[in-house]
Amino acid sequence: MYSKLASAIINDVYSGLAGLHHNISISEEQLEDEIVAMRLQVIKEYQLKGILPLNDLLMAINCVPVDCKDLERCPICKPGVKTPNAHFEIPQLLNDFGASAIAYIGSVDRQNAFTVYVSSDFTNQYQQYRKRGQMHPYVFIDPVPNEHNMYDGYIFNAPLLKMISIVAIFKDPRQLEDYGCCEGIEERENFTFIDNEVKNRLTELKIKYYRQLHMTNLPNTQEYV
Repeated sequence: MYSKLASAIINDVYSGLAGLHHNISISEEQLEDEIVAMRLQVIKEYQLKGILPLNDLLMAINCVPVDCKDLERCPICKPGVKTPNAHFEIPQLLNDFGASAIAYIGSVDRQNAFTVYVSSDFTNQYQQYRKRGQMHPYVFIDPVPNEHNMYDGYIFNAPLLKMISIVAIFKDPRQLEDYGCCEGIEERENFTFIDNEVKNRLTELKIKYYRQLHMTNLPNTQEYV
C-alpha cells in the first residue's frame, strides 16, 4: 500500500543525488518498512503536540472473519481445559490512543456497535461491574501480538456471526492486505500531511546518507580551512 510513496521517495532521492546515484540501489521493500516506522514516529510527535487529527488515520476492514478459539490459548498448560469462544484477529492497533484507536467494532452493516475493552487480562472483571447492558455484545481485545503477529479479539453476548466490521487506527496498514474484502487496498490514496511529512523526512535522510557516503576523501594537511 506504500508502494507509490516509496517510489516517490526513491525518485526524489535520485533527483537530489544527480551525478551520484549511478551506484545507488534502494530496496523498495526496506523503504516501505522505514515508511511505517517513520509514520509511527511522526504520529507520536504530533500527538504530543495535540494537533493530530485522529479521523484522518482511521481505516476500515468490513469483513473480519469470526471463528472459534479457546480463551486459554495454551492447550499444554491445562490439558483438557477448554473455553471455546467467538474469536477474531485484527491488525495491531496504535495503542498510544487507548480506546480512541477504535472507532467501531460490530456488525458489518454498522448498525450494531459492540462495547470494546482492550486488555491483556481475559476475565469478565469489567463486565461484571456494569449495571446496565450486561447482555449487550462486547469484545475483549488482547493488545499483545499472537503467533500471527496480529491481535486476538473475543466476542461475548452476541449471536452467531460469520463476519464483523472494524474501523480503527492501525500500526501497520499493510496488514489490512491479508483480508479478502480489502482487495485493492494498496490502491487507496487517503494521504494526509503525515504522509508528506514522512516523505520529506525520509528523502532528506537518504540524500544526506548517500552524499556522506560518496564524499571524496581529502588528505589530512593538519591545516584549518
